[in-house]
Amino acid sequence: MPAIPDSLVQRAGAAVEHFESAVSVAEREVVDVVSTLVKRINIPFNASTSPPGLIEANTRDPWNKSGKYALAYVYFCVILLVFAGLLRYYHLFTDKIRSALHQEEVQKSSTTSSPDTDYEMSVLYTDKSTNKFFPREGPLPGPPKTQSSVSSVGPINNGIALFRYIFYRPIPQINVRKGWRPIVFPSLSVSIIVLAALVLGVLYSCVPQPLFWESIEFGSPPLAVRSGMLAVALMPWVVGLSMKANLISLVTGIGHERLNVLHRWGAYLMLVLSIIHIVPFYVTPIWSKGARQVFESFFTREGFYPYGTGIAALVPLGFLCLHSFEPLRHRAYEIFVILHVPVAIVFFAMLFWHCNNYLTSWHYLFATLGIWLFSYIMRLFYLNWANPFRMSWLIGDEAAVTLMPENAIKITIPTQVKWRPGQYVYLRMPGISVFENHPFTIASLCSDDFPSEYGEGYRDMVLVFRPFGGFTQKVLRSALEHGPWHTYRAFVDGPYGGMQRRIEAFDDVVLIAGGSGITAIVSQLLSLIKKMRDGKAVTRRVHVIWALKRPETMEWFKEELRICREYAPPDSVTCQFYITTAKRMKGGQIVSAKTPTRPVSLYFHDKVNDAFQNIADHRVSGNFSKRHSALIREEAQGDPEKEKELRRENEDSITALPQAHLVPLNRSRSHLSAPGTDNANPDLIAPAPRSLSARRTERNLSLDISQAVEAGTGAINPDIYDPTSPGGANSSGIQGFDFGFPSTPTEFQKNLMRFAFLPAAVKKRDGWSTEYGRPDIPYTLRELSKEFGRRTCVFVCGPPGMRIDVSNTIAELQRNVWADSSKDEIFLHAENYAI
Repeated sequence: MPAIPDSLVQRAGAAVEHFESAVSVAEREVVDVVSTLVKRINIPFNASTSPPGLIEANTRDPWNKSGKYALAYVYFCVILLVFAGLLRYYHLFTDKIRSALHQEEVQKSSTTSSPDTDYEMSVLYTDKSTNKFFPREGPLPGPPKTQSSVSSVGPINNGIALFRYIFYRPIPQINVRKGWRPIVFPSLSVSIIVLAALVLGVLYSCVPQPLFWESIEFGSPPLAVRSGMLAVALMPWVVGLSMKANLISLVTGIGHERLNVLHRWGAYLMLVLSIIHIVPFYVTPIWSKGARQVFESFFTREGFYPYGTGIAALVPLGFLCLHSFEPLRHRAYEIFVILHVPVAIVFFAMLFWHCNNYLTSWHYLFATLGIWLFSYIMRLFYLNWANPFRMSWLIGDEAAVTLMPENAIKITIPTQVKWRPGQYVYLRMPGISVFENHPFTIASLCSDDFPSEYGEGYRDMVLVFRPFGGFTQKVLRSALEHGPWHTYRAFVDGPYGGMQRRIEAFDDVVLIAGGSGITAIVSQLLSLIKKMRDGKAVTRRVHVIWALKRPETMEWFKEELRICREYAPPDSVTCQFYITTAKRMKGGQIVSAKTPTRPVSLYFHDKVNDAFQNIADHRVSGNFSKRHSALIREEAQGDPEKEKELRRENEDSITALPQAHLVPLNRSRSHLSAPGTDNANPDLIAPAPRSLSARRTERNLSLDISQAVEAGTGAINPDIYDPTSPGGANSSGIQGFDFGFPSTPTEFQKNLMRFAFLPAAVKKRDGWSTEYGRPDIPYTLRELSKEFGRRTCVFVCGPPGMRIDVSNTIAELQRNVWADSSKDEIFLHAENYAI
């Protein structure tokens, strides 16, 4: 190996010494810059020697005072929170007062009622009374007080009605193109809140002057500082609105599923303010040579980069906002659920890095961290497996899966969890899917009247849903594979949501359901009937409207409907079932829902109607038909004692009066009477039947439709029916005929014979009916509103079209509150059965 010349070694040594001296100089410069780092907050200036731009930056809008801009959103959100909370507690207080007053009146009346046996005493003590029925002097005694004076203040009720008249109306959706998803807007109230917050943020960032300094050397642009602080101030509210168990829901009573829309739009607003925060740093004038280097040197600190940290926070925020758009979220919901929380944690950590405790930024970030942790701690109380004093600790509850008609699935979970009517839970079943967690409405009632056979303290939580795809389809496949005797472990998170108002405090209640939306209705109905029987409900009338595709769907809640029919106070509950596999054209023509150009023949309908009418004429009970002997023997399974018990139970069921004791409603001659029939005979209950061919040949469909309109069944909208048309009602002049079916069956008639057991197939005297076609919800509500009491509650759970019709109609009905002093409130609660 050749030797290295001495001259080369000397030159290398000199280069190393020169490099070391340069490094030491650079270290001294860095130390000098770091020593002046604290002075970046308040750059020292001298009135005589400092540049005019620096003097302006420190006197006109000093950087260290910019934390005040974040208070704008603090005040904005607190005002909304206080307003919503006060409104909620006002309604809760007045509802409780009305219920308590009614219960007190019921207890007073019960003390003055007759004894258990009228033959116990020959003469009651009132026989010797000297009290006069009417006092000689003074005013007459008034009616019992059942209305709170606090809830009857006219200006308050009119103001609330005006608020509902405006905000109950949904914003119409925009259909861009056939086959595309429509553009759906949030509710009007949410839109106004978001628009007001956007205007506040943009104006509060741009209106105060100045927007820029003369050079970035003199400090951050004021526009960027203001918008940045506003964005950081939104962080606690965005996180608080996203949690299932949160303080905002506790104060306002609004479930997190409704607050979630504000969570999304709050994040979008943060993104807008963040962009406004970034842009000024790249467009601010740099007139002094080396101004940017001077600005960056002020922030020179190990591990801190003034521009890099901003980008590191903006990227995850942009991703969170982008993948939460409704089309992307619904198309890949499972990916959205898996990624949303981890990316949010990354974004939150980047904010700590970027804000670096400047101004008051970390105050809001630590508040966000506290809200986040507190919400997760609260959520532990909502988990059925997180309570160490329950048998379900760490292992969950057992669950059974049952297949029902129309491919519906019922999951029964005996649990010690308590819930209110109309609430929902998030269900996780590791035996079917380890990570999937989906919300389902609870269809059962948590009451001592419905104990579980599982053990003392348990109640059966029943979830009913249709399998569409994903988790629900996996449940269906597993049920088919394992059979009905297989049990699963169920981890329940909830309950959440539900109506915060006391439904028993309303005089009239209208429950409207579409399809599987009945799951949110049936528990409310059972609870309300129980309180009505116990004298704890002000409610006088309950109207149930259920639109379903096929009668098999009634099997889902057959027992619940039986309880409502048999145990509700007399004439208090009316139910209208609409079979929607039909379509009615203008003028009353019935056509197929799938082939609207093809008319439907009435031949088969008349045969089915004759059979149903014959059943109705010979039926003694107005309730469900009794079980026959074959069913009793089959259920007893050879046990003679059980068979006797079942027969006694069958005989003890509530029945209506025999028809021989009923006065005929119409003794005038009917066009259905056979020739020579004497309708003046008071013992004649029904006209003599005619032959099927005679009835079929003389059947006038236009006449039937006109009389259905006059009867006010609500199945036919009178706005689209012209009684003066040829063949209309005016052409015949015959009235008073109730032809059994309120409206005529359609394509579905091909399968009607299989459902001859349905008790509602014929119009009933107690208001229970089955009709064919889609219900005209606006017309029905307007007709019902004519008999509304002081306070009315309308509860709807169904598809978007149904909710929109109900919302628009109830908004219009708020006029009745202004025009009629006897009406105080018409309240609407809408549930989305596809949350």
